[in-house]
Amino acid sequence: MAPKTGAVPNADTLSRLINLAGRQRMLSQRLTLFVVLAGGGRADALSTAEEVLGQFSSSHRLLVQGGDGLPGLFSQSLRQAFDGVSQARARIESFIDLLERTIKSLRRGEPLSEATQSALVDTSSSLLSVLTQITQAYEQEAQQLSKAQHAQRTRLNEEIQSVAREARVVAFNAQVSAYRAGPGGREFAVVAARMATITEEVEQLVRASMNSA
Repeated sequence: MAPKTGAVPNADTLSRLINLAGRQRMLSQRLTLFVVLAGGGRADALSTAEEVLGQFSSSHRLLVQGGDGLPGLFSQSLRQAFDGVSQARARIESFIDLLERTIKSLRRGEPLSEATQSALVDTSSSLLSVLTQITQAYEQEAQQLSKAQHAQRTRLNEEIQSVAREARVVAFNAQVSAYRAGPGGREFAVVAARMATITEEVEQLVRASMNSA
């Protein structure tokens, strides 16, 4: 089940998306290679080309439409990467269509024409930069998520520090009141002292957290 549209995925999901997008570059080159090899008469190349085309097409659908826990195009920057000036989505799907038609033609025993081979090589080469830009778009989303999480942790630590400072003041005032109360305030003094110790421990944990972030 895919996350809600527009929902920012977590770091693990973004890592999957980056790997999936990056793998498309390798698959596109393998596709062209095996189709050309099949056209040259290599017996097992056509079956491999069909398998790789299935992987490439499936990955493209997952990136664009989502599914299997992936969100599809969840941000404006990703929609721009696929459907903006570069027209990446249209170019990728045109490449898939060209490969499907070529593989079907080879299955029928028709030769791979020089024009088709040139078109495959040229399209595959020009698509590399497009697929690289898409991968970079997912990497930028991961960087933005990391920055947002860091800012959130910083705000939370600041809030905890603020509460700890207030608690320290309350603990100090409680100790003063217990001292003024004399013998009757001894038990209260013990509680106030323990409260001050806990407050100091909280502040130490916050400082350690901020230093390790």
